[in-house]
Amino acid sequence: MNISYPSHIELLDELSSQETGSLDFVVLITGALDTSDTPSLHCLLNEAVRVLKEGGNLFVQGILRVLPGIGVFLEKHLTFKYWFAVESTPLENQPLPSVHAGVLLFSKGRNFKIGRVRLPHQSCAACERSLKDWGGKAHLMNPDGYVVSDVIKDIPTADNYSQISEPLFDILIGLLDLPAKRNEADKKLVESRPSPISGFVGPVEGLAWKQSSLAESYVQYTLPDFPLSLQRRNGHHPKPITPKIDPDNLYNVIHQGDSLEILRQYPDESVDLVFADPPYNLDKAYSVYDDGLADQKYIEWCNDWLAEYARILKPTGSLFVLNLPRWAMHHAHFLNQHLYFQNWIVWDALSEPRGKIMPAHYALLFYTKQPTGFTFNYPSVSPIDARHYCLRASCVRQRKAAGDDDKAPLNDIWWDAHRIKHRRDRDIHPCQLPNSLMERIIRLSTNPGDVVLDAFGGAGTTPITALQLERRYVAMDLDPNYVEIMRKKVAQVHEKGEVRRQSIRQETRVVSKKALQLELRQLSVELGRLPTQEDVRRQSQYELAVFLETFPTWGKALKGAKLEMQIASL
Repeated sequence: MNISYPSHIELLDELSSQETGSLDFVVLITGALDTSDTPSLHCLLNEAVRVLKEGGNLFVQGILRVLPGIGVFLEKHLTFKYWFAVESTPLENQPLPSVHAGVLLFSKGRNFKIGRVRLPHQSCAACERSLKDWGGKAHLMNPDGYVVSDVIKDIPTADNYSQISEPLFDILIGLLDLPAKRNEADKKLVESRPSPISGFVGPVEGLAWKQSSLAESYVQYTLPDFPLSLQRRNGHHPKPITPKIDPDNLYNVIHQGDSLEILRQYPDESVDLVFADPPYNLDKAYSVYDDGLADQKYIEWCNDWLAEYARILKPTGSLFVLNLPRWAMHHAHFLNQHLYFQNWIVWDALSEPRGKIMPAHYALLFYTKQPTGFTFNYPSVSPIDARHYCLRASCVRQRKAAGDDDKAPLNDIWWDAHRIKHRRDRDIHPCQLPNSLMERIIRLSTNPGDVVLDAFGGAGTTPITALQLERRYVAMDLDPNYVEIMRKKVAQVHEKGEVRRQSIRQETRVVSKKALQLELRQLSVELGRLPTQEDVRRQSQYELAVFLETFPTWGKALKGAKLEMQIASL
């Protein structure tokens, strides 16, 4: 593999000297560069795009204040794939300590290839079971480790803000699904390749294990002190709209209708916390939303309600927006022009193992109306249980009863709030949030009596949590079905103090999925290969129909058997 490592002085010249479409990958470490010169930065990015082959990959490391703008620029030329959040050395000069260093991955063209990198399994310090809750699928755990996700936590912490550490660099190179890497043990095959794999990594000052000096000081990660006025930036005041809602009934209310039109009727600086978990533009099964808007239309629509959020936010208030990293880049790029950036919080919401990179990263943007002096109740949410414990309820009860209760400060990677897994905790909504996530946001950024607003109320997690925490709430939704769900929940809280759901009878199976997968694994051992459906007919203790009814595809049924064959081949 041929890799060039130019210095920051040589970086642009060496990149410009490469032939168009000549490189398999480029790694740019923008944290080691002066990114304040936007035209020069864009020139560098354009050259990186030019030299990539079709199917080539571009990694861009950088600081969180700068990366969103880089991502928005690159998305005009390449295909966004991942925002890797890398746990790094804590930066404690922020109200919420930051450990999140970012690396973007873009691909050129449609032929995207990525490799599989595994990290060692981690065990709970109390019960010694896997830290990752496999949801009854522990028999599918690969002994070589778990597939890396887009939230990278289990490597030594280092300064990955202005540099890239060696363990992180090894992961990034390992993700490149390159023939030279796959055939590393077969020297003859590698040497016979007519053209070696070519890559470009720079500047070399950004490789911590090659250079010891920092390209930039930590002062870059403090908040920029820029003048702020939403109206001055927009060049005009929002158009006044005749109120359609009762001005005496602005709070403790759930509105049904277009959120943007309703937001425009709220007074300036009238809300303490604005939160949004908007539709993700993924064609989800909402009742009345168009969640498949064209990309630019979706971004413009988001900018419209984000501008209203900024307008109605009190000087001491906070804005939190949850979305996929791709859209969060655009939100952050827009909000950087109107509010003060505090944190790109990473909700590490991994649900189950799948794919070559396990998707876990949900972006939770945290902005404020003013740089300091905003409501921030950090002691109410920190410390939390240390991460060397698992989250299994039985383990938590037993270890705490035994006095085993180590704590750690809350930072901007939130790993301890799982997505809702059980139907008993879920309403009829495709993206319902866990109460624990919303409770942390509200406790952190408001006081009792403050106003919490959610323009996309959905199943009502925000207004219900606000009500239970003695805050006032404003929620809205276009769908009358969700509005009815929210209003019924509010009535239950007022009447009974909590939301009570009907019990759901578990689906009973004659044979469990786990038992069937273990059966196929045993057959693979006996046969020395993956069993076919005919093998199951002849040799299994279970009828073939049971397998076909339980699993959507034969490949899903064979997951455990495939793992057994991989182990046997080692």
